[in-house]
Order: sequence, then C-alpha cells, then structure tokens
Amino acid sequence: MKLGRTGTKVSNLCLGSDNFGNPYGCDQSTSHQIMAKAFDAGINFIDTSDSYSIGDSERVIGNFFRSTSWRDQVVLATKYRSQVGDGINDIGASRYHIVRTVEASLKRLKTDRIDLLYCHSWDSETPIEETLRAVDDLIHQGKVLYAGASNFPTWVLASALWTSDIRNLYRVEAIQSVFNILQPGLAIEMIPFARKHGIAVVPYSPLASGMLTGKHLDAFVSDSKFGDRDDLRGGVLKRRYGDDLRHDTVAKLKSVSDRYNEPMIRLALQWVSEHDGVTAPIFGARRIDQLDGVLDAWSEPASEEAMTEVRAIADEFQAVEPMNYPPQSGQAGVTLRRVA
Repeated sequence: MKLGRTGTKVSNLCLGSDNFGNPYGCDQSTSHQIMAKAFDAGINFIDTSDSYSIGDSERVIGNFFRSTSWRDQVVLATKYRSQVGDGINDIGASRYHIVRTVEASLKRLKTDRIDLLYCHSWDSETPIEETLRAVDDLIHQGKVLYAGASNFPTWVLASALWTSDIRNLYRVEAIQSVFNILQPGLAIEMIPFARKHGIAVVPYSPLASGMLTGKHLDAFVSDSKFGDRDDLRGGVLKRRYGDDLRHDTVAKLKSVSDRYNEPMIRLALQWVSEHDGVTAPIFGARRIDQLDGVLDAWSEPASEEAMTEVRAIADEFQAVEPMNYPPQSGQAGVTLRRVA
C-alpha cells in the first residue's frame, strides 16, 4: 500500500506499540520478539509515541533497532503533543515543544530520522501555521520525512491543508484516529475527505481494545468485570464498551464467526480495511499468541457471505447509535450515545 499520495509503501497492517515497556503490557524481551516476528511476516510499519509508557515504548523500539538490521526496512511513526513532563511547555504543538520532543524521541529511538511524525491531537491553543512550520523545518533538516495528524476533526485537517498550500509548507500526509465497528464515526467525513485529498488513513483500535475478538463477551453482564488489567487502568473498557447495545453487537458478530468458521479478528479487521481510503489498521499485541492470532486471521480474506452479514450488523449498530464526531481537542476517537 502507498502511504497516501507519497511514494513510500507500507504494509496493510501497522504494528502498534502502546504495550511495549508498559506495566500493563509487555516487557522489552517480549516486545522484541513481537517486533521480530511481525517484521519477518512482512509488516514494515510500526507506530509509537513519545507519551507511550513515558517514553519507554520508544526506548524499547530503539534498543531493538540498535541490535538488529531492521531499521532501514521499517517505516517508523511516532507522535508529539501529549504531556511528557512536569514543565508548562512539556505539552502541546508549539514550535518550542515540537523541536525539543523530537530531539528526545530521536535519542530514545536511536535513529537519525522519524519517518512519519504525527501531532497526537489538535492543539487549539497553538496556531496551526506554527505547528506546520516547525515540522516543515524538521523535514528540511532531514530529521522527519513526513508529517501526520492524529485525532483531528475534519475541519482542522482541512485548515492544515489550506495553510500548507498557501504558505508552501510540507503538508499532512497521514491521518490517524480510532475506527472500528463499535466506533465507526471516522467513515462519516474523515475517510471520504482523506481519500479525496490523497491522505493515508491509518486507523487505530480496529479490534476495539479486544472487544471485537469476543474475549470479553461474558464481562458485559451487569456488574461484572472486564478483567484485572482493565481495573488497573481505571475501567476504561467498561466505560467505553460496557452497555447492552455493544454486547448485542459483539454477540451477533460472534454468531457470524461461529457459523462461517471465520475468526472474529478477521471479520473486524476486514470491515475496517475494506473502507476505500483506509491504508493500514494499527493493531497491538502483548503476547506472541496474540500476534499469531492477528497474523493467522489476516492470512486470508473472509467469505463474502460472512462479510455481508458483518456489514449488516455494523449498519444496524450505526442506525441505533448517533455519532458525536469529530473528536474535540485532546479527545481521541468518537463518543457514541444511546438514543433516548
């Protein structure tokens, strides 16, 4: 797959690294095993952020690249904008913050360049031209190859493209936001807009944090738990997905999976990837067996009969749930509310 309108080619899956170096994820040894197996399987696209595990995700990736020959075979994406320190300027999309945080990321990643640099979310306090000019300078210096945006509303991305055009600045070439059957808002405006303007769409959480694998079906029962890991993280899965409508939707997908002998991972990933304009869904893994499950599911397409039913289930969900899209500043993804 081409990365949007650029000449750079990436695999049709991207390895996410939020779990790397994360106390709720996996240690460095397991992370390195996951990277090695994913790259050996043909994935050449990896996604991280300066804020993941307070920089430890980048450190883990940097240590892997230093000890192997993979660096020049992999398209490496990272991000800035999130809080990465206690200082008043340790957050945001200002020139001051961008230059400093990119230098820090380069050191942690043990590389001389960042292939794709995302702004992690829209910073309404910083003029978009300041952000674009700072990244433009870094591109001219060879420290960054391409600019990206994450969790931007469509109108902000449009403003960024217009500013780049009239100021003759390098433009955003990729957009990253949440997109899955249970959070489908990206398809309303952003995907058609990005497709029209040649911007790569790199959606994260295509499996809805594991919900669309079916492993949490029993947890939907009232007052039950989504596991100790979710409790340690403040119950984010229960807040985001713990309602009857999502339970029913996942249960219907499980029924399709069982009847057609198609892994739920395959059905969920294929629903995301078949949207025209989507480049490479980002998936994560904490264990080798989780990676194996994704690679096995992605080894062949689901039947058209199964996908016809999956699309109908997704359409039914969207018809019931109105979508609050696009996300606001600092808010990742879409929020769906039940109809009264």
